[in-house]
Amino acid sequence: MKKKILCALLCLTMTAGMLTACGGGGDSAEGNADAGSDEKTEAPADYDPVDFSGSEVFGVSPSGEAAGSIKDVQLTDEEKEEIRKGNYTAAFCYHQLDNQVNISKYEATCAVLEDLNIEVLSTTDAQSDADKLVNDLETTLALKPDVLFSMPYDPDVTAATYQKFVDAGTKIVFMENVPTGFTEEQYITMTNSDSYGNGKYAADILAREIGYSGKVAMVYYDADFFTTNERDRAFRETMAESYPDIEIVGEYGFTSIDVVGASADGMFAEHTDLKGVYASWDIPAEDVMASAQAVGLNDLVITTVDLGDNSATLIASDGMIKGVGCPKAVETGEIEGLAAACGLLGKDVPKYLVSASQAVARDNVLEAYQVCFNIDTPDMVKEAYDAAE
Repeated sequence: MKKKILCALLCLTMTAGMLTACGGGGDSAEGNADAGSDEKTEAPADYDPVDFSGSEVFGVSPSGEAAGSIKDVQLTDEEKEEIRKGNYTAAFCYHQLDNQVNISKYEATCAVLEDLNIEVLSTTDAQSDADKLVNDLETTLALKPDVLFSMPYDPDVTAATYQKFVDAGTKIVFMENVPTGFTEEQYITMTNSDSYGNGKYAADILAREIGYSGKVAMVYYDADFFTTNERDRAFRETMAESYPDIEIVGEYGFTSIDVVGASADGMFAEHTDLKGVYASWDIPAEDVMASAQAVGLNDLVITTVDLGDNSATLIASDGMIKGVGCPKAVETGEIEGLAAACGLLGKDVPKYLVSASQAVARDNVLEAYQVCFNIDTPDMVKEAYDAAE
């Protein structure tokens, strides 16, 4: 099924504005579902155990305000009927649709829209290219959707094009970021997982896995991007405030994934006694792992954010990547769909809406995968887990 979804999405990326059927995604996982287990949660008396409950929100909005939640965008039966009679349309301009987090989030949003009789006109995937995103947006603008779901991959480059949607009367739900210069009156809301919580959990798991002391480093996304900035900030602050015997001895920024491997090579040459490394998300974390293996640092501990199939398999197999903070993709997608409906009705919506993040380690990886994505844990993850027993 997953291969079929990926193939379909790849086809969508090749023709911007392609008509898209928005199918249902089944019953959603509950946002507060406990994906924890009883394994390996003991910590020394001076430290709290890792919280695997996935229930608490730690982050704030870009302006420092408390985040809203799915409770703030609920609709009455009467409001749902009003939306259904409106024959509204929507479009998606994604920055990236080749990972399970975004696929599950997209499907969850589509399920909400389908239930509310909101037709999806098109879905595009910019493949992490800001210029392609601008082109996708221009093509989508011609379709005149009532609501747009999009993530400003580069808030400066994309701002002028998003302004065209505002001028055309299209309501916008932004994902994870807001274009440069935009004010809250120009969009319905910005949605996210709890980015700060994701970075905090990456720090908590790394601290536990290295025994709460030692030298670590960061490989972080060095750009003005709220989501990654928050997770990186959380990692730094959690280490400084909660783990005094752990020292961050180096921070290595990147703006392109293509240079992560070379940056990691330099990091390991400069610091030969690292016990752990944090990376801003799972794909650069895999490049860090390859560099560590190349120089024989096989005992290095890596934590990151996002739970892809590769990182889930590595966690399950007790590999070098030991844990992540993972967005609850299904709940975030539901929030986006409901927020759009509220905006179409003219209801007040908090300008920053989040789902709680989920700490994931080998303790709970099999359960957490289902909680975050609302699909069965892949066989390769289960087999990796069993083989490491």
